[in-house]
Amino acid sequence: MNSMNKVLIGLVLLGFATSTVFASDNTVKERSNISSNIAWDIEQILFVRNGDPVRGKKINTEMMCASCHGEEGIAAAKNWPSMAGQKANYTYKMLIDYRDGKRAGTATSTLMSRLAEKMTEQDMADISVYYARFSLPPATRPKLASKEQVEKILPLLTKGDGKRMIPPCLLCHGADAEGNDRDIPSLAGQRAEYFRKTMQEYKDGSRHNDIYARMRFISEVLTDDEINALAQYFAEMKN
Repeated sequence: MNSMNKVLIGLVLLGFATSTVFASDNTVKERSNISSNIAWDIEQILFVRNGDPVRGKKINTEMMCASCHGEEGIAAAKNWPSMAGQKANYTYKMLIDYRDGKRAGTATSTLMSRLAEKMTEQDMADISVYYARFSLPPATRPKLASKEQVEKILPLLTKGDGKRMIPPCLLCHGADAEGNDRDIPSLAGQRAEYFRKTMQEYKDGSRHNDIYARMRFISEVLTDDEINALAQYFAEMKN
């Protein structure tokens, strides 16, 4: 089987995995339970979309979310994610996963799980919509990879790697890494250190709430240098 055929098969499988989580039948919901209890039927999509950003702002302050993620979703610490401009469905899914113990296995997830357990699903929708209202984070200049290393991983963004069954990063995360309204996160402007930590957690299995293990598979075949270069690239993106 040549590299092009492998890429096509990989994309078909990825598309199937992505599209099926939108179905509302019980079979798909049961399969989603492997890594997340979210099934994006119309009712769920509308529930998140109708979240109240005014109330979300209040929750961000009162539950001290802002102490890590910032008043307007820009994280001050390098190892915490910026939430500004993040897709509401993705943020909501993460909170549900924390609450349900699907996003577990690290010290950070333990802290977030305790917070999420105190939130109602309406709280989660409200704060998710609040963060989504902001522009994506501004570019930063971390020092995780050299210019040459970043240039080397550019083909992964638009072409992927057929030999390793890696689909193009931007196929799912958007042409400008702005994310996808299903529950694919934006990556543009994200803290490089957080991105690296996330990929390493997928790679070692300590993070396992990615539906159908998509990110676990990809991270396992990426080298550490490639992960660092990808983190650098996305952090430097101008929004």
